[in-house]
Amino acid sequence: MLFSFNNKQIKGLLLTTVGVLFVIPDSLLIRLISADILTTTFWRCFFSGIIISIVVLLFYLKQAKDFIKRPGINGIIFIICHGLGSIFFIAAIEMTSVASALFILSTSPVFAAIISRVFLKETISLRIFLTIIGALFGIAIISIGSSNHSEFSMLGNMAALLCAITLAIHLTIARSTPNFSMVPATALSSFFTCLCISFFISPFSLSSSDWIYLLILGIIFVPIATILIVTGPRYISAAEVSLLVLLEAILAPILVWYVLGENPGILTLIGGGIVISVLITSNVIAIKNSISIMK
Repeated sequence: MLFSFNNKQIKGLLLTTVGVLFVIPDSLLIRLISADILTTTFWRCFFSGIIISIVVLLFYLKQAKDFIKRPGINGIIFIICHGLGSIFFIAAIEMTSVASALFILSTSPVFAAIISRVFLKETISLRIFLTIIGALFGIAIISIGSSNHSEFSMLGNMAALLCAITLAIHLTIARSTPNFSMVPATALSSFFTCLCISFFISPFSLSSSDWIYLLILGIIFVPIATILIVTGPRYISAAEVSLLVLLEAILAPILVWYVLGENPGILTLIGGGIVISVLITSNVIAIKNSISIMK
């Protein structure tokens, strides 16, 4: 057989794939909501936090109690980064094209490698180094394309970059604790984010259509995607996670283009193509190397 999968690997692949498929409509629904960035973030986190809390009470109660007693520095960082990532993600989707935001966000594994090098003293292989250079080159082209539109687009690209960094941090923490689920931490993070935002918004000034989109987003897509994407990477390699997450960067802009007719521009597509191509090549090489080692 060319590929050999164990039960844990199959479980991880299925969980992560389904999680990514559920996150694809996220960008479109955010675009359809007319509320401001912080109000959208508040209700997105509030509704998803309730659903995730119910799941925690049913399946992760013991781990939730342990986490509350001893969150540790990793748990605290996870909560903060998960909350900040939600704000940066919505800001990016609102302020720049969906394609630009998701192409930049797809580079989070690159930042995970850099973070691991700086804080965990892990070595960066030649493959990872070349991946970093290629991804940064692609981001530069996307930024040049956005500069032709407005300063608003550049701020959106910056928000996407910050989201990629926070995502890299909290997914790295999730992968570093394979015997401990971070699902309870995502629920705490959602409510912590709501609390911080509540001082700056008027949460009930929403249109009826906004309520519908936020309920669909917060009750169905976000909690399911969050739970699966946080759980799946515990069973598969970083390369496999990265490859699956790229599905969002490819399919979500197509969905937004089909529904809203959003044209991201030729430079964004070229830069995004470079980013996606570099990441796919890098991850396929990593998976092949791991298969060779297992043999």
